[in-house]
Amino acid sequence: MSAPAGPRNQDALERLIVQIAAAINTRALYSEGHPRVAQAAAAVLEAMITAVSSQDFITFLIVGEDLVVDDRPLRRAGIYHQNFVHALRRRKVERLTLARGLGLPELLQFVSVLAAGGTPATTPHIIVGRVEMATAEEASTTGAESRAAPPVSGAQIDEGREAFARFRTDRRGSLHKMEEVVWSLMESLARSVHDVIPLAPLKNHDEYTFIHSVNVSLLVLAQARSFGIQGATLHSVGLAALCHDVGKLSVPLDVLNRPGKLEGNDWKIMMGHAEQGAWQLAAMEDAPPLSVVVAYEHHLRFDGEPTYPALRRPRRPNLAAQLTSLADVFDAVSTLRPYQKARTRPVALAILGERAGTFHDPLLVGNFYRVTGAEPPPPA
Repeated sequence: MSAPAGPRNQDALERLIVQIAAAINTRALYSEGHPRVAQAAAAVLEAMITAVSSQDFITFLIVGEDLVVDDRPLRRAGIYHQNFVHALRRRKVERLTLARGLGLPELLQFVSVLAAGGTPATTPHIIVGRVEMATAEEASTTGAESRAAPPVSGAQIDEGREAFARFRTDRRGSLHKMEEVVWSLMESLARSVHDVIPLAPLKNHDEYTFIHSVNVSLLVLAQARSFGIQGATLHSVGLAALCHDVGKLSVPLDVLNRPGKLEGNDWKIMMGHAEQGAWQLAAMEDAPPLSVVVAYEHHLRFDGEPTYPALRRPRRPNLAAQLTSLADVFDAVSTLRPYQKARTRPVALAILGERAGTFHDPLLVGNFYRVTGAEPPPPA
């Protein structure tokens, strides 16, 4: 193979990265034989022709958080760029070479392994370099044992919990850490939906708000994926769901965990968490607008009837807010809290069915049943 003759077209490189990331997300949603997967893989091959240009191959290097091509770091090309880097790093890939002559079957195999959370092997036109960090004893373990690790590690949960707790004092740093948590959730969901919905073993009294938010984010990601939402948009929706209750960090714990029905000033304080969270997020320079909207709207009703926050003019909440509302109710009902016993999953689903057409969009309720593997509710 010849050495690179000159600098590559930056736009062509970014387009190739976007297409690879999109193909991985598409394969996570559909079977290998689905037409959309073939279309996504064909788009990768088309983008590769332009990116490779007159040269025979292209090599991506992961150096820390940077992506390097031809010894030159690529400028950040948005969230797809991050998705691509994170997908490779988490699979112990530090070098990826794509060579001229790469065909559809070989590319589909590569994309399928990445979508399943595995580390791809080197093939005739795809060369993969791995980060060797295991000891000799660890290296003797099988790939199946390696893939049997928990979908979301305890360390990732701890980091997310700390970021959530620091939100009052370090909002920008906390938001960046929560963005990483959402990437982890997306990849875990791609490996096994039923293993991570919901993360019931992680729930306990002391950290209810954070664990509830993680569960809601997972449930929202699953719903959004079922509609074909992927990549940058999927991440934005998942992050908005994770941040939906940040306003509760301003609610005193004795109010947040008080047994029985809240009344008077205590109920006003609790109702204020939606507006408070939206204000806190809106004040952050890097906060995605969708996170602000979902924090504000996740308690609004589908039918426009009065709820909180109080609106001057009734309106239907944003789709991401509606998905978050469904997940919020389902997880809250089925979670053990200091003032409430956990109810069964069928009971939680039945409550969603009863609220279809009033609090929730009936179509979204039916889809939620399908996503969680339950029989659709009877027509209203």
